[in-house]
Amino acid sequence: MTQDISQTERQLLFNLLLASGRDPESFSAVVQPDGLVRVSGPRGTAFYPRDSWFTRFSRHLDKSFFDPDVPAPAGPRLARKHAAEMGNA
Repeated sequence: MTQDISQTERQLLFNLLLASGRDPESFSAVVQPDGLVRVSGPRGTAFYPRDSWFTRFSRHLDKSFFDPDVPAPAGPRLARKHAAEMGNA
């Protein structure tokens, strides 16, 4: 059975997500029966040791590990690239 993280941790998580420009509602964090903290976001889930989860999660968040994939550029840039590959540029 999972349990919620502490109220203090929840507030820290909320503040961190807001400060980083992310939607706090798109993340969840719970303590698993094995003691690990499971954090889920838009692009996956990670598991952290209970005593250092917030620090580790912060680093991963800073490296954009939880951000959704960014679609490839479309439109004129691709057309120019294609023309250059064909020898027409």
